Amino acid sequence: MHALLGGRCANVTTVGTSGPIEPTTLMAELSPLPLLKTNIVNRHASTAVLEKEPHTVEVAREFHRRMASIIDAVQVGVWQEGVHDLLGYATDYAFGQQRGLQTLALKSKHRSAYVRLHWDTVMGDTVADRQLVEEVIRSAICELR
Repeated sequence: MHALLGGRCANVTTVGTSGPIEPTTLMAELSPLPLLKTNIVNRHASTAVLEKEPHTVEVAREFHRRMASIIDAVQVGVWQEGVHDLLGYATDYAFGQQRGLQTLALKSKHRSAYVRLHWDTVMGDTVADRQLVEEVIRSAICELR
């Protein structure tokens, strides 16, 4: 995971690992999704033009799995930063890219961070999508610490 040291995030060793978790390792465990700096996340991968996905329960379930992965990663990250709060969250989601940004609000006892992602970024599996997700997770952890 990442710790905030001297005003910037740095890799730290986590319990049960032999060294720092690399972004590719973290993203292999977590589904892609981004966050924002200064309390708001608004990111979109330029390559995130995906085929139109049918509105099925399987697509909805995958979307929720990916968003839950972000919540989980931020919860673990802030805990490791010493913020031993149970994160609260609120959502504003809609099917498809044309519906605009998917919004996830995360709240600790004294801080909050907003993650706003495009549907294609949430559902995308490109390297760019995964990098944005990793960046957003780091930003939320730093904001909520």
